[in-house]
Amino acid sequence: MNRVTNISLTIFVVLTIISMISVFLKAKESMLLVLLLVLLFNSSLGLLVILIVNKIVKISKKGYPLFFAYLILSCIIFWYIASTFLHFYYNSYLSFGGIYYLIATRTLFMAFLVYIIAGFCVLALTFFLYYISRKTIFEENPPEKIMNKKIKILLIFAPILVLILVVLVVPRSYVPESSPLIDNIFYFLKVSEPKFDVANMSQFDDLNQDKVLDIKLNIEKPNVIFIMLESISAEHMPVHGYKRNITPNIDKFAEKSIIFDKAYGSSAHSDYAQTSFLSSRYMLVNPLRNTFEEYPRSFIWDILKNENYTTAYLSSQNDNWASMRDYYNLETLDVYEDSTFDDRYDYGSGNARKDYDEFTIQRSVEFVNETNNSFFLYVNLQASHYPYVYPENNSVFEPSEPSAGTSYFTIPESDYNASVNDYDNSIYYVDKQVGILLDYLEDAGLFENSIIVISADHGEILERRHKNLRHGYGVYDEEVNVPLMVYIPGEEPHVITERVRELDVVPTVLDILDLPLSEEFQGKPMQYNQDIFLMTQNQNFRVGLIKNDVKYVINGHSFETEIYNLSEDEFEQNNLIKYLNESSFYSVKSTEDEKFYELADEDFQVYGYLLYKWYNCQMEYYEEEKWLDEEVIDC
Repeated sequence: MNRVTNISLTIFVVLTIISMISVFLKAKESMLLVLLLVLLFNSSLGLLVILIVNKIVKISKKGYPLFFAYLILSCIIFWYIASTFLHFYYNSYLSFGGIYYLIATRTLFMAFLVYIIAGFCVLALTFFLYYISRKTIFEENPPEKIMNKKIKILLIFAPILVLILVVLVVPRSYVPESSPLIDNIFYFLKVSEPKFDVANMSQFDDLNQDKVLDIKLNIEKPNVIFIMLESISAEHMPVHGYKRNITPNIDKFAEKSIIFDKAYGSSAHSDYAQTSFLSSRYMLVNPLRNTFEEYPRSFIWDILKNENYTTAYLSSQNDNWASMRDYYNLETLDVYEDSTFDDRYDYGSGNARKDYDEFTIQRSVEFVNETNNSFFLYVNLQASHYPYVYPENNSVFEPSEPSAGTSYFTIPESDYNASVNDYDNSIYYVDKQVGILLDYLEDAGLFENSIIVISADHGEILERRHKNLRHGYGVYDEEVNVPLMVYIPGEEPHVITERVRELDVVPTVLDILDLPLSEEFQGKPMQYNQDIFLMTQNQNFRVGLIKNDVKYVINGHSFETEIYNLSEDEFEQNNLIKYLNESSFYSVKSTEDEKFYELADEDFQVYGYLLYKWYNCQMEYYEEEKWLDEEVIDC
């Protein structure tokens, strides 16, 4: 073999070893099949690279085509290795949307630094490969005699046969457990969504338009207060059955309020969940990532400002995180403050700089005290976001200091109790701050004249039911089922077990106030039997639908499907269909297809049809910029 072949083989042997180590350490079921997939695919790619580079060497005069070829190869190698290492943290190889997520959540300096380091590594590898080739290949092997015809034929047809074999045989659900290259190749090979028998689908449209809260107030222009908690699942709140007494003030508030037992946020990460909540709009705008560019949206404070409310937005977080601030309309806010409002902040760095929640509550009390008018107040508290930072002397549960082995992505078994205690202490601290604001409203005689909403943007995971920790990975209930309590003056406290959407909170409050809803809202006053759409789109991409106690989930990259019966499978452990018509993507029928259609009498096809219909509606509206033709989104 010549030097080019040796170099190419060495590169892909190294990449194959890295992939196999990654798969082995993350091994689940069918590990042998995945390892075989890695070997076959990397081998085929290695052969293709050998063929291409040898051809470039043959036709190259001054070596510029060879340099360009090595530049492309170096980009692939760098991304491949970096993505594999990040796989240990994210549990799925870094997609293009994930790359944007990593960059967008950094400061401009850190993003620039990432680009500089990546560029340096890529160029260094490129020059190294180019130097070796120029010094050895051209001097020792005349380019026109590098390869014979038999080797060329082998290198052309062998990879093609291997690729066909892999595509036809390997289940799509194994792809994320293999390697970054395989993951992305399969992503580009995917065809359109499965075809559903849409006959009589209209019978499953929401026919019941009855409101969950059909209320008209007897008081004029009550205050409206939203208290948004961070990273708290409904199941981790005492009012929903959690065993520890960590929220005495919120529990007291709940005794006077309407409790929604099954409320769902729109997303499992803050930049989508909070913006969606406040604008009553889904954040899914393209297959990669929402960059909050110019398109129509309205906020509750826009409408209340038109009614002469004084409006305020006070947050402990830095809204530069993932460019959230770019989404908000700040012109109709009389007061807007996040952790970057002044030079002070209490912890964190870059776009993760935050204030202690007691400072935000203090500012909230000052705002209310200075306002002689009906007001809207949005308060965002952050202590319960990892790493659960709160001032000293707030630790109720001990031990509460995990070791250095604990991170956002990892909790060693020896640290589990300390991690739970730390998290519960943060919630106890947040509850204390909520109590300060609620007590002030009581003392000032404002409580009885206010609509008060307490909720959370998304949940938090401390137990690996679905591989991951913390939040931002999927649309399972521990990430999207959130607490929701609403105090409405004059209304008797009670519990509502109907599944509802946070997307509908703003329209519901405005409807109770008998105020007009913006045509830009995708939510509506809470209704019975409402379809609940969910999404996660950062390092992972999932979309989901809840309807009639069934949750239907689709991987936005691989089309892998999960279906759960929530009434019988609370923790979503039993996927009712492992693959959705998987082989149809390659025009091959299998027993999996038959199993899927055998479930038709359970109406599972309906859920897939409705979810894809919503997904395509979202994509088409933004891709075609339909608002330019004054078309209102109706998904």
